[in-house]
Amino acid sequence: MELSPAPSLRQLIREDFVTHNRRPLSPGFHALAVHRLGRAAAGDRSLRGRLRWNLFRVARVLVVNLYGIELPPDVQVGRRVHLPHAQGVVAVPGSVIGNDCMLRHNVTLGVAAGNGEGRPNIGDRVQFGPGAMVLGGVSVGDDALVGPGALVIEDVPAGFRALAPVAEVRPPKTQWGRRLTRVDLREARSQVRASEG
Repeated sequence: MELSPAPSLRQLIREDFVTHNRRPLSPGFHALAVHRLGRAAAGDRSLRGRLRWNLFRVARVLVVNLYGIELPPDVQVGRRVHLPHAQGVVAVPGSVIGNDCMLRHNVTLGVAAGNGEGRPNIGDRVQFGPGAMVLGGVSVGDDALVGPGALVIEDVPAGFRALAPVAEVRPPKTQWGRRLTRVDLREARSQVRASEG
């Protein structure tokens, strides 16, 4: 079995461009291109490497401040990762994101509170809903789904879904702090109808 050679920086950026629907102004495409530039330049002591590193540092400041996307160069990002509404995507150094993943806005891959140990390890083809968080040394298996607003602090097996609980709808409190009852709500609705009619 022969391993295929690692793709070049140009090939990776071309794939990211295609993955982002060939939209050169896509924030997700910009963030990934800058991240890949940083990965290619890290540790390269040649003149070309130092120039790339300086370009990366300037471009990274722009990506972080314009889009709120933080992908440090020591985050391993797989191929064809898609950031469709890429505002507020954050990954801590040492995180791993597999191939063909989709991270929507406000996704956080972070360390666990308190000890700061462990980095998330995301498999291939994982989908993240808006506001999803994976914290600590958690593994999310291939083809998993992390739903909107989900907080993942334990491993998610391949093909499984991690979903946040559905919001509980409650009646509002009155100015005196007691909860409104169904009778109160019916009276309020009838008053609204009477004022409209």
